[in-house]
Amino acid sequence: MEANIPATHISRDQLLKYRNRALAPQELIGVDAHLAQCQDCRDELTALASVSVSMISAVREALDEHISYEQMDAWVENELDSTERELVLAHIGVCDPCARQLRAYESYAPAMSASVIAPAQPILSFGDKLKAWLRMPQIAIIAAAVAVIVIAVQREDSSRSLTNAPLDALPDSVRSSAKDVINAGSAVRPESLAGLAPNADPSLLYPVSEVVEEREPILLWKAFGSSYSVELFDSAGREVAGSGVVNATHWLVPMQLQRGEEYAWQIQGNGETRRASFRVLNGASEAKLDQARASGAGSLALGAVAEQMGLLSMAQEEFGRFQKEQPRSKDAARLLDHVNELRGR
Repeated sequence: MEANIPATHISRDQLLKYRNRALAPQELIGVDAHLAQCQDCRDELTALASVSVSMISAVREALDEHISYEQMDAWVENELDSTERELVLAHIGVCDPCARQLRAYESYAPAMSASVIAPAQPILSFGDKLKAWLRMPQIAIIAAAVAVIVIAVQREDSSRSLTNAPLDALPDSVRSSAKDVINAGSAVRPESLAGLAPNADPSLLYPVSEVVEEREPILLWKAFGSSYSVELFDSAGREVAGSGVVNATHWLVPMQLQRGEEYAWQIQGNGETRRASFRVLNGASEAKLDQARASGAGSLALGAVAEQMGLLSMAQEEFGRFQKEQPRSKDAARLLDHVNELRGR
């Protein structure tokens, strides 16, 4: 068998195949012969091996370390490189709390960073002239009448689609309450939030006057100082955890909280003290939520279940997803508005 010895340096692709034992026999012999006499290519092969070892080590570290606020922000802004995204994906694949926090952050991060953009000056065109013609009194009356009819038909169709929404897949234990949420004409505060005062401070983001599924939530707030200290209290007013001085606008609770229990957190910064309270989802509701997820119900149904359980951030996320699926549905916007109202947004 004649060896296929490279005339120049070995390409990176060949080195990768050599390392993974994927070269054809003739090519393998030729690469072996070249490596025997080329220090540069041997160094390149060694460097590839080092990169692999470093990557494996980094993935192992990523599995053990929770995702930081900065990583979540970079994820939402699509500022992570391919390696960093792989590390985040590796972590959320094995860490449910971080996966849920990242989904929740994705749902409200755009609202936090949205800026006001001045409208561009209109350009006179045939379309503009047509609009001006439609604004003539006689035409406007006719157009308004047609619009009323169209809106009425759309509302009827939309209402019918939600009333007959595919809730049959949901377990019996949550189907009725989910239907009540979907058909409600206004925001109705669920019994699961009893005892939690509505949010009155827009700078406190999560969790505020709501129920959380995770037992180690990440507390989030908007910046109002240069450094902060956070304290967490149980329902009896006893301090159960503290942050010390932090410069970020988030803090991961360093312990597992009790299911069904109510907690309050207090943050101090810039001479101000701000407070909020929340409740951890109880075991019975957790089991029902798991069944709802396993049923394969869509975002509309899961959002309704979450809202009834007081999981307002999850409901906001699911209804936001439903609105993207049905961008023309005014009922989707209505459900999202209800959740935002309950969250004090």
